[in-house]
Amino acid sequence: MKIATVVVLGAALQLLASTSIVEGLPFDSQTAKYDNWRKTIDHARKLTGVPGMSVAVMHKGKVIFAEGFGQRNKNGDPVTAETLMPIGSMTKAMTAAMIGELVAEGKLDWDKTPVVEYVPEARFSPVLSEELTLSDYLSHRSGLPHDDTPWTNTTETRAQVFRRLKNFNLPTKLSTNLQYSNVGYAISGEAAANVAGVPYEQLVHDKIFRPLGLSHTGFSPVEMGKRPNHAMPFYSDSLKDAQAGIFHEGYLDRLIEFDSAAGDIYSNMDDLLKWGRTIMKYGEWDGEQILNRASVEQLLTARTIARGVRTLPELGPATTYSFGWFADSYKGQSVYYHGGNTLGFSSIIALFPESDLVIASLTNTYAAMYPNFVYYYLADEILNLPKTQDWTEAALAMTERVYNGTEEARKGNFPRRQKNTHPSHPLKEYVGVYTHPLFAGDVTLTLKDNHLIFHFTTFVSRMEHYHFDSFSFTFDVWSVKSAQLVTFLTGQDGKISGFEFEHIDKMLIFEKKEESKIQEENDNVQEDETEEMQEEEKESAFEQGADHMQFKLLRAL
Repeated sequence: MKIATVVVLGAALQLLASTSIVEGLPFDSQTAKYDNWRKTIDHARKLTGVPGMSVAVMHKGKVIFAEGFGQRNKNGDPVTAETLMPIGSMTKAMTAAMIGELVAEGKLDWDKTPVVEYVPEARFSPVLSEELTLSDYLSHRSGLPHDDTPWTNTTETRAQVFRRLKNFNLPTKLSTNLQYSNVGYAISGEAAANVAGVPYEQLVHDKIFRPLGLSHTGFSPVEMGKRPNHAMPFYSDSLKDAQAGIFHEGYLDRLIEFDSAAGDIYSNMDDLLKWGRTIMKYGEWDGEQILNRASVEQLLTARTIARGVRTLPELGPATTYSFGWFADSYKGQSVYYHGGNTLGFSSIIALFPESDLVIASLTNTYAAMYPNFVYYYLADEILNLPKTQDWTEAALAMTERVYNGTEEARKGNFPRRQKNTHPSHPLKEYVGVYTHPLFAGDVTLTLKDNHLIFHFTTFVSRMEHYHFDSFSFTFDVWSVKSAQLVTFLTGQDGKISGFEFEHIDKMLIFEKKEESKIQEENDNVQEDETEEMQEEEKESAFEQGADHMQFKLLRAL
């Protein structure tokens, strides 16, 4: 697939004629500097295998750079600064800011009230759950893991999933180290919704999007796809293919709707620059206090240790996490930042408060790591910082590691295969429904063309015999493929009783349901559906009667 050429925005060209790009440089030098940025970014984009990206900079309240590079879909339509893309985990900062507004209104507090008082279903530990506050969840120190597999594409409600968390066997005390967790933010968003009596998504719209005028920002990739100038996700089978411009276009889905508070927002450069500078100025935009200053200060206050040792000479000795923001230093400059990765998209925003600088980037692939380095390159250029290394080469090295890790995940980390072994039972005896209390949905195994077929929510995979009673399958979400191994268990009666499955370094046992129990559950579902239909019919009849009565009253008047 051929990558589209670089797009230079008309607005950016007009800006060149009226605004100084780099202060203190003659106009010709400014133009050359600007051209160099564009060439460097586009070269790095192609080298690290990015089909399309947008990059923008706001310095001292002025947009000095806002451009799109490459393509936003398979038709070759260009990415511009206005192109919409999911921002992934950058959503977390907006969730925290919304909660901050409720704290300012006295409806919530950061660290006094246990969250179980707002979300009683989130009682997953007899000790820890009774103490965890919003501060603990928002700073990632609840102990909840960073894995959403058990409820991916679930049809269960958030409350139903929260009840399952007790099956994680979590630690019983808080940690000072960051334990990144999307579901912790889902719980926090639900707490706000329950207190306000308004859905989480509506709260963010009312407290953040509308007051800041973020008209290009919303929830759900599917909804984003209904708006013009949106990007589609891409992935490549290898870094070599990506560098050659060979990509597969994916699709927009509702995969992370359950974790909406952790990563379901989309936006563009216009809105992200405004959002970033408002946070950097403690809730102020264009001379007006939009967000509560005290709450925004709390968003940027260090809570948890994300990195306790120096990893790059340019960075500080430690990285901390507050509420939706990482905090570090870069060559003596304070920097607050957060990235986001979701299927087929990657994002970053960085705030340099001492220099009044905001840098943001969006890309329509998740494997290329250039967004994590582009803000270092631009900060060096804009702030005249010493050049210490080639950030393009650093991005390429990390991208190679990501592709290597992806390839390892596709193969799976299985024990050595024993040759010439056979299953202990005929394949038809493995067919059935298997359940584990942590997973929000049953695993169903069927038989087709003499192969077992693995079904879980929207995942479907053919299983291959590995050895003895172990079979492999693949979790495949178009761009993320992870090979897994299950080993079936036999009960004392000689029948298949369940299977073992490794999840977060622990072996979970899925029990096979008895046919009688499955039939009973199906009967209950049918009864519930019948009652629901009857209730809807009653409501419809009532509404028709009410409409008729209203019509009679209008005629009487």
